Amino acid sequence: MRVAVIGCGPAGMAAAHAAAGLADSVDIYAPKKQTPQRGPIMLHRPIPGINDSQPDGYVRQIVIGGSILDYRLKLYGDVNIAINGDILEDGFHTWRVPTTYDRMWALYHDRIQGWEITPEELDDLAHSYDLVVSTAPAPNLCKTPWHEFRSADVAIKLEASYPNQPPNTVIYNSYDHVDWVRSSRIFEAEVTEWKPEDAPEDAIIIHKPLSTDCNCHPKVLKTGRMGKWRNETWIDHAYYETREALVSMLHKHEWDDVV
Repeated sequence: MRVAVIGCGPAGMAAAHAAAGLADSVDIYAPKKQTPQRGPIMLHRPIPGINDSQPDGYVRQIVIGGSILDYRLKLYGDVNIAINGDILEDGFHTWRVPTTYDRMWALYHDRIQGWEITPEELDDLAHSYDLVVSTAPAPNLCKTPWHEFRSADVAIKLEASYPNQPPNTVIYNSYDHVDWVRSSRIFEAEVTEWKPEDAPEDAIIIHKPLSTDCNCHPKVLKTGRMGKWRNETWIDHAYYETREALVSMLHKHEWDDVV
């Protein structure tokens, strides 16, 4: 079985790691450079063969000034917008993304082909490989101009804003009189988020993917936050979804007689 992975960020390398344990060959299509890992990025499940079974830390989630619905309304203007992680939980165990990414890069960087795939090339790959997995930003691979890619503009600075914030905490802020909306301090990384109109002048604007109606490339498995263009998707999803797809393909012949 031959597998192609589009993208070599953490999600792409997680998909490649899943495929490497099951497929005969795995090719990765992307420019051959690591994606910078900034801010408090987290892994919510360990990736087998890469992470230890014991978590690297425990992150406490705290909402101040109201409920999580108030926070969603303050930042997104919609209480229904999903958030990366279950904020209804007090906290969660986590593993370090930079360490995980470096380990996967060391294992699979030699499989990276070194160029960026176009939408037309992606369709060709889908006919040449048994499975194609895309973790690349979905808008870059869309073939039509009328598909919608919803996102939220968020301003960030690489520092915490809550005074004397404890380590390994994420503080969601619903207070109307306080400009920032989220302050994170996880492992050695810190980041604060604002709505763009409330942010300091030196803040950086990022675009958080929310949803899309794009149905291009129906034979391609889209995973990871950028591949699915969905906020509540994490790096470990790319590993487990790729593995699930391949296991299903490999064992299909065993189930064909079941009616």
